[in-house]
Amino acid sequence: MDDNNLKKIISKEGEEFYLDVKSLELSKFLKDFHNDFPDKDIPLNEVDSKSLKKIIEYLKHYTDEKPKEIPKPLSSGDLKPVLSEFDYNFITSVSFPDCVPLVNAANYLDIPGLCDLVCARLASEMLNCEVEEAREKFSIECDMTPEEVEEIEKYPLD
Repeated sequence: MDDNNLKKIISKEGEEFYLDVKSLELSKFLKDFHNDFPDKDIPLNEVDSKSLKKIIEYLKHYTDEKPKEIPKPLSSGDLKPVLSEFDYNFITSVSFPDCVPLVNAANYLDIPGLCDLVCARLASEMLNCEVEEAREKFSIECDMTPEEVEEIEKYPLD
């Protein structure tokens, strides 16, 4: 591959990655930066190296094809039937704690397909989850008083 077709992208830790110019077009942010500053490296002070590595893997895969549309809402917590093989293997290789920085980075870089994929993974984790289990999984503190919780529990959702 010709070096003129490669763009240097630098993570917030200063790690350097290279991506084919055609591949970066799936990201509105990267595409716009390259179009505005074709001779400059792309510093991503908001994106960690671990997330950037996964983003580059995703962008390279989808350089010549469009990501499969993910149904919304999800009908179950099982993502395998609704994702392509690549998407399923890709997202299940990301640890649950790494999903939040990855979706934040995908949103920052304006990569809608990747945002949808990571959000589907997060949503699948929440489906059929009890409230306390979801709070624990997502590190959400209950900000209600015991009296407020008691009042809400009087009215079941089903």
